[in-house]
Amino acid sequence: MKWYFVFAFLVFTVYFWLKYRSRQLDLARPTAAHRSGMRHIGANLVLQTPIQNGSGRIHLGNREWVVRGPNLPAGSRVRVTGVQDTTLLVDRCVS
Repeated sequence: MKWYFVFAFLVFTVYFWLKYRSRQLDLARPTAAHRSGMRHIGANLVLQTPIQNGSGRIHLGNREWVVRGPNLPAGSRVRVTGVQDTTLLVDRCVS
């Protein structure tokens, strides 16, 4: 009976360790969900709402993003230059 508990303990330990390791590898991927803003770097966008006091919002893909950059009116073209947490950093696009 003692070996049964040892075997069960080892099976559960290995199972949860593999799940933990899989999760860590997923988080380390460059395309992980928490790094979704990285794919927009270099994209040229048109502002639907103005950037006021250095902050604004833009609808991109299936979500709305907070953008930071210079004060610009609605309809201005901007380029995504970086990502900081869940905020897209933008700059005026000269075309």
